[in-house]
Amino acid sequence: MQAQPAPCENFVSLISSVTGSFIAAAPRLRLVGLASLAEKDRKKKEEQRRSAARKAAAERGKDKQGEEAKPPTPRKPAAKTKRSDRAMPTGVMGRAGRLAASSVKGSMRLAMIAPKALLGTKTTEKLFEDFHAKTAKELAETLGRLKGASMKVGQLASFIDAGILPPEMRDVYQEVFGSLREGAPPMKPKLIKQVFKNEFDADPLELFAHFDETPIAAASLGQVHYATLQDGRSVAVKIQYPGIEAAIKSDLAMTAAVKPLMPLLAPGLEADEAIEEIRQRVLEECDYTLEAENMDTLADQYAGHPFVFVPRSISDRSSERILTMERVDGIPFEKLKKLPKSERDRVGEILFRFYYGSLHRHGFTSADPHPGNYKLMDDGRMAFFDFGLAFTLDPTMSPHFLGTLLALRDDEVEAFFEHGVSMRFVTRPKETDPQRFFDWVAMSLDPIRHDREYTFTREFIAARTEPMMDPRSEWWPFIRRLNLPRWALLMYRLELGLFAVLAQLEATGNWHRITMEFYGVNDPSTELGRAEWKWLGEKSEASETG
Repeated sequence: MQAQPAPCENFVSLISSVTGSFIAAAPRLRLVGLASLAEKDRKKKEEQRRSAARKAAAERGKDKQGEEAKPPTPRKPAAKTKRSDRAMPTGVMGRAGRLAASSVKGSMRLAMIAPKALLGTKTTEKLFEDFHAKTAKELAETLGRLKGASMKVGQLASFIDAGILPPEMRDVYQEVFGSLREGAPPMKPKLIKQVFKNEFDADPLELFAHFDETPIAAASLGQVHYATLQDGRSVAVKIQYPGIEAAIKSDLAMTAAVKPLMPLLAPGLEADEAIEEIRQRVLEECDYTLEAENMDTLADQYAGHPFVFVPRSISDRSSERILTMERVDGIPFEKLKKLPKSERDRVGEILFRFYYGSLHRHGFTSADPHPGNYKLMDDGRMAFFDFGLAFTLDPTMSPHFLGTLLALRDDEVEAFFEHGVSMRFVTRPKETDPQRFFDWVAMSLDPIRHDREYTFTREFIAARTEPMMDPRSEWWPFIRRLNLPRWALLMYRLELGLFAVLAQLEATGNWHRITMEFYGVNDPSTELGRAEWKWLGEKSEASETG
């Protein structure tokens, strides 16, 4: 439970998984300090070139002091690299330039609508439909090629309705961006072998009895292949894109460039803390050994669970850039959205219990609930994977969580405000209206506030996110003075993403009762809740006797 961030969500909420995205969203925004960063890059490369030249000259001098130097071996002309084989751009200017170019093309396409309408070849409505379809496709292709943090923006946009698009156009963008969850441009086979060579000094076929070179999913940091171990077990192998860490650091550099603007946009935001948390967390995603630890921790936590399954890593086939895990097959999210209402409600409750329940009950969870990270298995269990962005909740915050939930339920404005100050969502209490703060969070957490059945909708997600992105909103002057503390940044990312996914499913449930169940305030009220309660009891007994 938390208050919402200031309107720097473009730089905090979405930035928590990306940066650089605002170039595409706002093509006219000039990045403070971007030119100086580019100049630093240029000088660094020039110094490296000069250093290499000095070293080569010194070596030639040594040759001359001894016997007659051997004639230099003629260098073969370097083979031209095909455009399709080139690595993604990793420099600040290269990545920013790709996004800016895409944005400029969109602006030019928009400017041509009026002349085309005058010519009468198509109606204005049809021209706008064509504009959005082409713009969405081009932007998705650009983000897919850039991968890394920039691509994560497209993934978020595929299921989070920010309220900035006309309702009739949001499906167009979300459908196109949905391809980024599993269908980004893949690596060439020779690059895959190079990663294995760097990590294990071996070819994939030396490590696996069978390795399928065709990826089954290509995401923001790496792509996934199916393989078979020598003992016959089927596994999934996630391989990190070469250069992805450098690309992400460039995206982070663009975020740092807008830091001077943050006090103007959000005076209450602790910008230094937020940026440092973003930097650490995003770079942690590049370390697959850490992700393997997170995965195995949750696999232990949910071992034998009635409706949750977390695969385990295969340690002797995993490294910092390669993660091998148990293979999981099941129904992907796009097909889950087409299930009957009762089945979608069940899926929604499982997602809520895993992500929100892990946070409030166990204090450790994944902060990345986007639709590509789980599948519904044939036995009715939901399989979860991709734990690069997991976090442990600050244990000192737990009492405040329950206190704010109860105060929110009982309309206790002053008590709620005190918790907000203690949790540092309010850093300027004398300048903040307690009732206004209460009303804002009550609207944002409406699904879990009251003891009643509630259906998540895309309209709710838009109503929640739009005020933080639109200066014309009545909430803008108020929420820009609130804070998103460092410890809660990933928690906010989790909550926004989870609620957006439930809205895609149009899931219905008594989310308040389920949340109170996590704290032991009430007994389970659903079939899934009772099954989970029984499992927890058996697990506790086994722990005591063991």
